Amino acid sequence: MNRKTIRTLLWLATMFILPGERGATQHSNLPFCTAPNEQLFPDIVSDGYQGAIITWMDARNGNRDVFIQKIDAKGKILWKENGIPICQLPSSQGWPIIIPTSNNDGAIIVWRDSRNGNPDLYAQRIDMNGAALWQKNGIPICQNLASQDDPKAIADGEDGVIVVWEDWRNNRQDLFAQRLNGKGETIWSKDGVAVYDGEGDQYDPSLTTDQTGGAIFAWWDISTPEWTVFSQRISSDGKQLWSEQGVTVCEANGNQGGPLVISDGSSGAFIVWSDYRNDPAIFTTADLYAQRLNANGQRLWNPAGIAICNQTKNQQQPFIAHVNHGIDGIVVTWWDDRDIFSDIYAQWINSDGEPMWEKNGLPICTAEGEQRQPKLIRDRSNGTIIYWLDYRGDYGNKATSAIYAQRIDKNGRSLWPLNGRPICLAEGGQMTPDAIMIDNTLLIAWSDGRNGNSYDIDIYADLILVDPKIRE
Repeated sequence: MNRKTIRTLLWLATMFILPGERGATQHSNLPFCTAPNEQLFPDIVSDGYQGAIITWMDARNGNRDVFIQKIDAKGKILWKENGIPICQLPSSQGWPIIIPTSNNDGAIIVWRDSRNGNPDLYAQRIDMNGAALWQKNGIPICQNLASQDDPKAIADGEDGVIVVWEDWRNNRQDLFAQRLNGKGETIWSKDGVAVYDGEGDQYDPSLTTDQTGGAIFAWWDISTPEWTVFSQRISSDGKQLWSEQGVTVCEANGNQGGPLVISDGSSGAFIVWSDYRNDPAIFTTADLYAQRLNANGQRLWNPAGIAICNQTKNQQQPFIAHVNHGIDGIVVTWWDDRDIFSDIYAQWINSDGEPMWEKNGLPICTAEGEQRQPKLIRDRSNGTIIYWLDYRGDYGNKATSAIYAQRIDKNGRSLWPLNGRPICLAEGGQMTPDAIMIDNTLLIAWSDGRNGNSYDIDIYADLILVDPKIRE
C-alpha cells in the first residue's frame, strides 16, 4: 500500500468513525484559512519572536498549491487573509514541510511538485514578512526524471536544510538526500546523494541532525526475507560515514518497520520502530522497540533493541520527542489496543535505555471509542503535552474525529482532566493536527470539516495558555 493510499484511508476514517461528545462543549477556535476547497496538512514552526509560521497544501485554485501564514502568540493573523502563495503553478504542489532558519529570520518550505510531470522536490525561503527570497515558485532540490516522494527535512544548523526522500531513478524505491545552504544552493551532488540505493525497496525515511552539519537517517527495507531497520550517517559534505548499506539497527528475528530517528545530543541517535517479532506470520500485532546508536553507528543498547512496549495486542504510530535535547533520553507516545479499542499511552526511556514510567507505558487516554495518531511536544517546564485524534462517542452514528490533549509532568502525572481536555469538538471532523510551544502557550492547528462539505476543508487553530507550575 503506497503512502497516498494510506493518507486517503486515514482521511476516510475521520469521516466514518464516531463523533464523541459533540454539542456538549463547543470550541469556536480560530479560523486560520477558510478559502474555498481543501486546505490540508498544516505544518508549524516558531518564528523565533513570539509567533509562528504555518504552511499547508491548498486546493482553492482547483489544483494543489502551497500557502503560508503567520500568527502571533495572541492569535492575531499577521499576513494576507487566507495566506500567501508560495507556489501556485497549474500543476500540483503538495505535502509541504516548513523548517526554521538558524538565524530566526524566516523559514524554508520544502514540497512535492509535479510541474515537470513526474513529481520532483522544490524549496523556497521566506523572510519574516513572508516574502520569497529565492527564485519565483521555488528552486529544485531534485528534478530526476523518475518520481521523488515522501520528503522529510531538518535544519542543517548552518541556515540551510537537509532533505531526504524516496526515489525511483533505479526502477526501485531507493533513498536519496540533498543539502541546501541559506542561499538556496545545492551542496551535495546534483539530484542528491544516495542514502541507500541497493536491491529491493526502502520505505519511510526519517532523519535527524548529527550536530556537525550532516544527518543520521533511518528506514526499513523489505528486500531481505524479513523487514529490517537500517541507519546511515552522511557528513556535512555528503559522504556516507557508516557502512555502504547502512548499519542494522536491530538483530532480532521477525519483522521490523516504520522507524523514527531523533538526535541523542552526542552526534548519535535514538531510533524507535514497530516490531513484529512476536507475531511473525500475520503482521497485525506490533510491539514498540528502541535502539541508541553512537556517532560511529555502534549499537549502545541490546542488539535486539529494548522494549518500549511489548504488551499483548497491537501498538502502533509511535511519535518521539527529546528530553533535554536527548541528554535524558526520549519520550514516546503511541496508540495501543490492549483494551480492545485503541487508547493513547506514553513512556520515557532514559539515555541508558531504561523505562522510567510504568512498564509497557503510562495510560494517557483510555476513554471509550478509538484514539489514534498521537503526537507530542515538550513544554517549557519539563513536562510533555500529548495530543491526538479522538473518536469517543455513541456507536452507530456517523463518525468524525475530535482533537484532545493531555499534559503530564516529568513523573508521568496528568495535569489536565482525566482522558484529556478537548481542543476541538466541532462537527465535521478534524485531522492532522500539528503543534508547537510559544513560550508558555500551546499553538495547535489542524484541517477542519466543520463547514459540512467533505470537499471544503479549512485550517483552524487554537492557543492554550499552559500552567507554568509543574508539580515536582
